[in-house]
Amino acid sequence: MTDRTRATLVTLAVVDVVLAFAAARTPWFPGDPQIARAIQHFAPMAIPLAQTITASAMKPWCFLLLAATIAVAWTMCGWRAAAVAVAIFFGLWLLGIWLSPMVAQPRPTSELINVVGHPKGYAFPSIFGLIYGATFGYAGVLALVRLRGVARSLVCVIALFFLLAGIDARVVLGAHWPSDLLASYLLALTLIVALLPFVRPSMDEPAAARRIA
Repeated sequence: MTDRTRATLVTLAVVDVVLAFAAARTPWFPGDPQIARAIQHFAPMAIPLAQTITASAMKPWCFLLLAATIAVAWTMCGWRAAAVAVAIFFGLWLLGIWLSPMVAQPRPTSELINVVGHPKGYAFPSIFGLIYGATFGYAGVLALVRLRGVARSLVCVIALFFLLAGIDARVVLGAHWPSDLLASYLLALTLIVALLPFVRPSMDEPAAARRIA
């Protein structure tokens, strides 16, 4: 791990800790209700579509996302990247299960924004956001560090599209504040940066050697 990567990782970890402590002490961050209402008004995703996107991060469909991420990671960077994809996915999933009741930030209420149904559990971190960060976010980061040209742009645009669609879907349903999703993506990025050095040996292998392996 280079000094620059180590400094980036420390910075991300500090921001994550600060956000978690802040979320434990306030039901929402400044601007959350206003931004959520703006998303619901100006980007009103259809409820069935938002529910479908939400379901994609739940069992068993989330395992399809994991399988696709493993395939993409292996294609771009080799078997180590595929193994790291599994570690990131389950690591973030378990982190969400452990951290959510500790922070215990309440879900948005219908007095502040439109809420569809009765979402259970807590708002921060968003396990949905962690799953999307572990899959689409990881694929996007690998594309940034490995690919070049059109392929790099294509993968990054697709990853960003789904990450933004995930924010839109969860906010339209009133299940999370925008900050919940952004903070969860940041948590995912922190673990990705931490584990990325384990990917680099396979990234440095010639393409022909990776195919033979």
